[in-house]
Amino acid sequence: MPFTSLDFAIFFGFVLVLNWRLRARGGTYPTFLLIASLVFYFLGAPKFLPLLVVVATANYAAVRLMADPSLAYHRKLILVCDIAFCLTLLGFFKYFEFFLTTLESIGITGPLESLFRLPQIVYPVGLSFFTFQGLSLAIDSYRDPNKPPPSYRDTLLFVSFFPTVLSGPIQRAEPFFAQLRTRQETDLNLAIVLIITGLFKKVALSSYLSEQIVRGVFQVPEGYSALGTLAGIYGYSAQIYLDFSGYSDMAQGVAMLLGFDVGQNFNSPYLVTNIRDFWRRWHISLSNWLKDYLYIPLGGSRRGSKFLNVIITQTLGGLWHGAHLRYLVWGLGHGLAVAFTHVVFDARLRRERAWKAIGFKRWQLPEPKYEGLKKWGGFLFTINFVSFMWILFRADTFEQALNVAKAAFDLTKPGQGAPIMVWVIVFLTFFGQWVGDGFQKAMIIIQERLSIPGLSLWCAFWVIMIIKIGPDGVLPFIYFQY
Repeated sequence: MPFTSLDFAIFFGFVLVLNWRLRARGGTYPTFLLIASLVFYFLGAPKFLPLLVVVATANYAAVRLMADPSLAYHRKLILVCDIAFCLTLLGFFKYFEFFLTTLESIGITGPLESLFRLPQIVYPVGLSFFTFQGLSLAIDSYRDPNKPPPSYRDTLLFVSFFPTVLSGPIQRAEPFFAQLRTRQETDLNLAIVLIITGLFKKVALSSYLSEQIVRGVFQVPEGYSALGTLAGIYGYSAQIYLDFSGYSDMAQGVAMLLGFDVGQNFNSPYLVTNIRDFWRRWHISLSNWLKDYLYIPLGGSRRGSKFLNVIITQTLGGLWHGAHLRYLVWGLGHGLAVAFTHVVFDARLRRERAWKAIGFKRWQLPEPKYEGLKKWGGFLFTINFVSFMWILFRADTFEQALNVAKAAFDLTKPGQGAPIMVWVIVFLTFFGQWVGDGFQKAMIIIQERLSIPGLSLWCAFWVIMIIKIGPDGVLPFIYFQY
């Protein structure tokens, strides 16, 4: 049940009214939120609701067992078993088809392959996100033995919380439980702005780019000129940002209306001048999860090779999206780029330390030459690197990705171009992030001056306009498949 559907609007309207009436009730309120979250997931993916409950139960059992003083010497084994169980579930649904394909590619067919052949596996929506949340609860409990374990109800609610269960942002247990215990004031105006901007990004802009250029370029790259192919490449770079950040905005706004702050998941990621900063601003909750639960346990910057740890983390982050060569190359490429950025920054840091060692203060350090030009160069490199790496993300096969990349550089090839509106939306996506905060503040100022009936008309105006501008039908959110 996506946020853009009429079904969700009806469901959330009903939940919101009850939420406002029940928020002051301590024991009833979490139970109400849990029922609402389970109903939400059941309405969207009924046959996978037991899987969500299994993941929550496994992590709850691990937390309870680790809290048992008589099992203090077995805490690490309990955690390892829990991680192995959850990752096995995740791996089965993500990589089982890849396993069968591998058997076929190495010539193992017939009776042996038939042992593993199952009916077509449908990937459970939100599996990666609620599995990662459950694992973070167990790992944090292991790291802090004195932390009291949550109740089963609260654990199940944490894993299934409906604003974030499908595509994040990935939550952490401690802030979530703290907000569950102490009611937060609802910032109504900010919540409305987030929902409106999220709808506009997804329904009007992302869907337009998909229908007008991206789908055609990636299905038939030979039918487009080099400029048209570039429009498709940059168009997808804009589309995936508008799609995923639009979902995150709506999730943040919906949660805010319920009294929860789920955190910002995107922070102008296309304004950066290097790949390391890109990953600090793109899908922030996943980047932080990988840093805290993969990069740091590998050794981080303190043990082993920091650069190797970065490359491993980014490569596994690529494979998290799916068992395909293109995801492996995408993750590895970003890992190498982030590692190179670390090399550059480390060299600059060593240079500053050398100057300080001979008596220079920070304000006395020599001014870097061509600093402005370097920043623009870094910005242009980052935008192009990220956009061309997205080809691997959008293409159905590695061969198709290569064909799209080749078509972008074939300047002699005739073919179809792109509507001017495509370039306008791409430009606004890349460069409009500079004014994003100002636009949000302007919307809030307008809303603060409106009465309740006026605010209702304001919301209705934006919803009607977005529906009119957007194409017929709304495509599924891109990250629902991950």
